[in-house]
Amino acid sequence: MTILSPLDTLLSLPYVKCRDRALVERKLRDIVADGIDKMMVITDFDYTLSRAIDEEGERCSTTHGVFDAFADEIQPGLSRKFTDLKNIYYPIEFDPHMTIEEKTPHMEDWWNTSHGYIVSAGFTRHDIEGFVRKSRVLLRSGAESWLRGLQSSKVPVVIFSAGVGDVIEIKLQQQFGQVPPNVHILGNLMSYDAKGKVCAFSEPLIHTFCKNSSVIDKAAPFHRAVEARPNVLLMGDSLGDVHMDVGIDHQGHTLRVGYLNFPSDHLLEKFLHGYDIVIINDQTINIPETITKLATVAQKTRV
Repeated sequence: MTILSPLDTLLSLPYVKCRDRALVERKLRDIVADGIDKMMVITDFDYTLSRAIDEEGERCSTTHGVFDAFADEIQPGLSRKFTDLKNIYYPIEFDPHMTIEEKTPHMEDWWNTSHGYIVSAGFTRHDIEGFVRKSRVLLRSGAESWLRGLQSSKVPVVIFSAGVGDVIEIKLQQQFGQVPPNVHILGNLMSYDAKGKVCAFSEPLIHTFCKNSSVIDKAAPFHRAVEARPNVLLMGDSLGDVHMDVGIDHQGHTLRVGYLNFPSDHLLEKFLHGYDIVIINDQTINIPETITKLATVAQKTRV
C-alpha cells in the first residue's frame, strides 16, 4: 500500500468529484512528499469550516446569521430586517446565470446594509458572546480535533471570511479556550466605542466575491507566519473562495477543495472548473484531515 492509498479511497467515494483526477493526484503526491512543514491552510469559515447542515438535517447558521436569530433580544423587529435582506440578496449570490461582476454591487449593498443595522442596534461584545453560545454555528465533524492537530504541527491556518470576524473569534474562544496561536482571521472585524458597543466595521469590506489581494493588508502579521510555506490547502464553499490564495506569497501547489453543500447541476459544473476536489453534501472534515495526516506521516518518515 502506498502512502496515498487512504486518499485514493476517499477520492473514489460517490460524493467526491474531480474534473481532472490525474492532476489532483500529481498535486497530492507533491504536497504530501514536501511534508507538513511546507503547508499552510487557507479556509473560508461559514459552511466550510463550519457545518451547513446539522446531524438532524436542519440548516446551520452563518456568522451573520447569528444576528438574524437573536437580534430581536436587543432590538425587536431587527431580525425581520435581516431576513428581508437575505430573501432579496441570497438568490443573487448563487444565481448561476449572473457573472461575479454583475453580483458584486448587490453583495456590497447587502453587507453594508446589514452592518449598518448591527451598528445601529448597539450590540456589545457581551451580547454577541451570548448570541454565539446559543447559536447554530457548529464546526464540521472532526474539525476541532483537526485544528488541534494543525496547532500541534504549527501549520498556519488563515481563516479568510466574508462573515463577521468577531463571531469567528468568539466561536473559537468558546470551543478552544482561546483562538489557537497558529490561526489568523481575516474578516469583517468590529470596532467598539467607550461603552463597549459596536460602532463600526473594518475596511475594506470583505464580501463573497472580493476575497483576494484587494482586501489583504500587506503588513498583516500572518504574512510572516506563512513564509517558507510553499503549498496551500485551500477550502471553500462558493466560487468566490477559489482565489483566496491570491495575494499570499507562495511558490508551490494550491490544492483547492470545494464543499458543495446545496448541490445543483449548474453549480456542480462551475465548482468542478474552480476546485480540484468537490465534496458534495458532506459535513465532515475527513478529506482535508487525511491530506494533512499524510503530509505529517511523510515528513516523519523522511526524518
